[in-house]
Amino acid sequence: MDKLKKNKPQLANSKKKVNQKNNEDQKINLVSLKNELKKAKEDNLRYLADIENLRKRFEKEKEDTFKYAVTEFANEIIIVLDNFVRVKESISLIKNDNNNSVKPLVEGIDLIFKDFLKTLEKFEIKEIDCLGKKFDPNFHEAVSEELNNSKEEGEIIKIIQNGYLIKDRLLRPASVIITKKGEKKST
Repeated sequence: MDKLKKNKPQLANSKKKVNQKNNEDQKINLVSLKNELKKAKEDNLRYLADIENLRKRFEKEKEDTFKYAVTEFANEIIIVLDNFVRVKESISLIKNDNNNSVKPLVEGIDLIFKDFLKTLEKFEIKEIDCLGKKFDPNFHEAVSEELNNSKEEGEIIKIIQNGYLIKDRLLRPASVIITKKGEKKST
């Protein structure tokens, strides 16, 4: 029994050491769990942000698809419009001849042309206004240059084929002739 009394402080000391070790292990385990929780929360936030970005991108693509659904049709219809413009230009020559028998036909074609343009406007298909403007490769295609020192270099002086926008997107660039500075070569 004396041995037991002698060992009692040692036993208490050992229990204390075991308890301290358990406390240290629990603290380490708690820190580890807190770190894992923090990482899981960060991962969760990242996943939520990714999902939100995907949702926004999908909405934008869906909106663009709807917004520009008529683009292919519009590309075809502006070819018809080009032909209509050529007919109007030809008819304007007849109109100036004061031929009364053709006058109703000319007026009818003018009305149809105006209705055609209104229909294009409903779908936000607009002609690019470019005559007298500075050449912009985003909206214009220069098919030729003419020497002209009286105008600013790169100014559009003639439209060969009209360009069009659908909403804010280029449908077809305008084919234009622009000015070029310089001197004419003598021959």
